[in-house]
Amino acid sequence: MPNRGAARLLVLLLATVLLALAGPATAADDVPRPVLNVDFPDPAVVAAPGGLVAYSTGDRVPHAWARRADGSWQRGRGVLTHRPSWSREGGVWAVDVVRVRNQWLLYYATPVQGMGEHGRCIGVARSASARGPFRPVGSRPLVCPSYAGTPLAQDPLLPRDPTLPRAGVIDPSYFRDHDGTSYLVYKTDRTPSTIRLVQLTDDGQAVAEGATSVELVRSAGVIENPSMVWREGGYVLLLSEGDWTRCGYRTRWLRSASLVDWTAAATGMLLDTALTGLCGPGGADLVDGGATRLFLHGWTCRGTLLPCEGRGKWDHKPRQRGIRSMYAATLHWPGGVPEVTGWLGPR
Repeated sequence: MPNRGAARLLVLLLATVLLALAGPATAADDVPRPVLNVDFPDPAVVAAPGGLVAYSTGDRVPHAWARRADGSWQRGRGVLTHRPSWSREGGVWAVDVVRVRNQWLLYYATPVQGMGEHGRCIGVARSASARGPFRPVGSRPLVCPSYAGTPLAQDPLLPRDPTLPRAGVIDPSYFRDHDGTSYLVYKTDRTPSTIRLVQLTDDGQAVAEGATSVELVRSAGVIENPSMVWREGGYVLLLSEGDWTRCGYRTRWLRSASLVDWTAAATGMLLDTALTGLCGPGGADLVDGGATRLFLHGWTCRGTLLPCEGRGKWDHKPRQRGIRSMYAATLHWPGGVPEVTGWLGPR
């Protein structure tokens, strides 16, 4: 008669060996995977005929497209035909794209003279297609400090605020209010950081006549990449905060009953390493101001789908081959506040 106790002991021993060979379960098993694992920082994503189109920081605005949010994503050329006459050479930073009156508009920040190596101002370009080509509109910037070496901008940030650095404006984001009015939300660069808003014309291609920008939010640290949406009787503003080169970069939400007064805004954390397991989840963008899909970037390393781990500036670690990959998340809005409910994985 077989010894059943010995048999059960043998099974337990074999299971123990197999677990040891497999290694312990790690937190990486539950970490979201990027839907586009190439360097694609500050993604802006729109729904277009045939699928989705995404745009990133880079020379002439690199883009990618896919039929579905989880891919597969195909990369394409830069969609901006040329820099405007008031710009100088240099990369185009975080953009936003929107369709207004059957035209696709691209809001971009490009280098200008008179504000150091990285000083930028904001312009707009238009196209008949979401995939371009986009051609700059007008002969002067939409938004640019009056002390820059450009023609006077439509929003010149006058009078000059001596508490802000001479560093330019970046991170433009289009917002259409529930009453149909169009606005541009943007950031003044360096610290202290501010987020400002200016009304646009109905076609989105110019600052409204007589409009001047107003400051919405100010921080002694870095806040950037604004994205605004109207939800359930209030305005919600998504902001990246911190150092974009580090894993501590994160995304915060603010909610206000007023478009222009954010002094009493509620706030909370939407994306950080503790909540997501990602390295530096920032640059978040709501698709067409929608309420259910969010795209963002985070650092991945060594050619894998896994987040970078550790301290330091990932753009200064060439051996780690850190890149800012694109992720996609789903949202719901309990009480008008954004909450991540799931993540899309690569196909």
